[in-house]
Amino acid sequence: MIDTAVSTPTLKAVNLSPLRIPEIQRDPLAFLQRSAAEHGDFIHYPLGLWEVFQLNHPDLIEHVLVTNQRNYSKNTVQYNTLAKITGRGLLTSDGRFWRRQRRMIQPAFHRQKVLGWGQTMMTATQKMLQKWQPIAQSGQPLDIDEEMMAVTLEIIGQALLGINLEEDAVELAQAVLTMLDYVVYRSQRPIVLPLTIPTPRNRRFREGLQKLDALIDQAITNHQQGRGSPDDILSQMLAATDRETGEKMSRSELRDELITLIVAGHETAASGLSWLFYLLSQYPDVEEELVAEIDGVLNGRLPTTDDLPNLPTVDRVIAEALRLYPPAWVITRRAIEADTLLGAPIPANAIIIMSPYTTHRHPAFWQKPDQFYPNHFLPEAEKVRTRYAYFPFGGGARLCIGDQFAKVEMGLIVTAVYQKYRLKLLPNHLVVADPLVTIRPKHGLMMTLQRR
Repeated sequence: MIDTAVSTPTLKAVNLSPLRIPEIQRDPLAFLQRSAAEHGDFIHYPLGLWEVFQLNHPDLIEHVLVTNQRNYSKNTVQYNTLAKITGRGLLTSDGRFWRRQRRMIQPAFHRQKVLGWGQTMMTATQKMLQKWQPIAQSGQPLDIDEEMMAVTLEIIGQALLGINLEEDAVELAQAVLTMLDYVVYRSQRPIVLPLTIPTPRNRRFREGLQKLDALIDQAITNHQQGRGSPDDILSQMLAATDRETGEKMSRSELRDELITLIVAGHETAASGLSWLFYLLSQYPDVEEELVAEIDGVLNGRLPTTDDLPNLPTVDRVIAEALRLYPPAWVITRRAIEADTLLGAPIPANAIIIMSPYTTHRHPAFWQKPDQFYPNHFLPEAEKVRTRYAYFPFGGGARLCIGDQFAKVEMGLIVTAVYQKYRLKLLPNHLVVADPLVTIRPKHGLMMTLQRR
């Protein structure tokens, strides 16, 4: 158990010399970690005309995300660049428009609605496991990262659009990754060639976006012409009206929200699952505890959403994987008006950087900050931990709308996989965390399947 006497370290502002951009580009995770270790919880970086503040302490993060959240917008390079894919959907919009969209979409992600997608999640997972059978028999390795991207895309395609993306999952997943890679490339460089110039990178981005746009456009048309599923999320969005104005979403607003949900709805869950399978392969004692729980509760039958409350170890290992490798590894905000933190002025237009990856490894709040230790999420440990020491899905009013969907999906997939297999990392396969839009294994995740 953590000694709560040391769980609120002294906070102070630290001024650093101007940022070394190449150092950040080379390894941003290491930079954020090193800055926190060397300079504490409240760090000020002068960057030309910009004032940048890195916040590592939960209390400071809560101030920005919750207490004074209306003073901090998403008008930052991170979200403005992402908007080149998603438009102004929930992930990148702000203010009154964001609140309107959130009100209209939120009912589709009510927990009971999410639980209703359990069978869809399991059907896609069982298809994946059937495909794995001959691969397991041959002993050939499998890129688990690619597999998770494909299965989560198939699930979101069915739940969101009522479309079977099984045949196109690999191609569409690659298109999404190409676009997200472009977002990272653009956000790391102050000057880039406009998209109208046909460089190879720009062409790949535009081709990927065209594929996704065509998919969304066809899905909306099908639903408007009565050829869609009445139970999918798109149908609920088409029927939703703003309670204040009685207006429905326009076609362009639907497009932005759907692309946002596709990109965020499968990339984040896939990233979390990939790292979870990797971590379990490195900690056989935790894997053994997980398998024993799954076997004891299910006794060989397929899991359903009704089983998830009876699988606390599954819940803890997912939470711990998201602690060590939170898909959204950095969150940024811009101060709208001047503010004060710890008695230090935060000027208007200052950029705020908050990294779940860094705060989730803060030694004042975690007993074993750099180890895979699911007991961090035992009830007695969670009871004494400071709020916002853990925020893998953001927080406050901007808490990710799909957090429950992701948790249910991950729970069912992990349970179904470990009923049949243990996954072993291929010897000598190099695993490196690559902080793109989400944290991905840089060289994929090559693993072999061992039948249980």
